Amino acid sequence: MKLTLKQKVFSLKERFTVTDEEGNPVYEVAGRLLSWGHKLTLTDMAGNEAAHINQKVISLVPKYFIEIPGQDEMELKGHLTLFKPHYTLQAAGGDWDIRGDFMEHEYEMKRGHAVAASVTKKWFSWGDTYLLDVASEQDALTALCVMLALDCVQQDTNTATSSTIAHSTN
Repeated sequence: MKLTLKQKVFSLKERFTVTDEEGNPVYEVAGRLLSWGHKLTLTDMAGNEAAHINQKVISLVPKYFIEIPGQDEMELKGHLTLFKPHYTLQAAGGDWDIRGDFMEHEYEMKRGHAVAASVTKKWFSWGDTYLLDVASEQDALTALCVMLALDCVQQDTNTATSSTIAHSTN
C-alpha cells in the first residue's frame, strides 16, 4: 500500500490530506497551532478519529505517543546517535526499528527483520511531499503516524538550526 502526504507551503494551520496511490483522499491530518509540543489528530474521510500523536516536550531525545483507537498506546523514542537518526516504536505487536537519513529524508521501518514501511521525500515539489510505502495494509496507519512524528522532529531540527544560524550572525 502506498500513501502520499503533501504539506501546503503557505498555511496558517497545520492541516493536510493523505492520499492513496490513485490520489484519493484517505486521511485528514490536523495540528494544533498554539500548543506546547506537537499535537496531531488524524481523521478518516468520514470524520472519524483514526489516531492522535502527542509529543513529550521535556525529554533529552525526541519522544512521541501514538494513540490509535482499539490499540494500546505506542511510544516512538529517539536514540542518541552521531550521524544517522535511529528510533524505536514500542508497540504491543512487537517493537519497530526505524533508521534513516535526515538529509535525504529517507527512513526504513522494520519489525524484527522484515521491512514494515519505507518513507521517501519527493524532491523538487511545491511543499513537502512524502511517499510512504507500506508492506501490509494493517500497518498503514501506524507507519503513517510514525512518519508524521518524524516530520515533526525534522521541523524542530530545522527551527533549531535556523535559530542558531540567526543568533550566530548577529
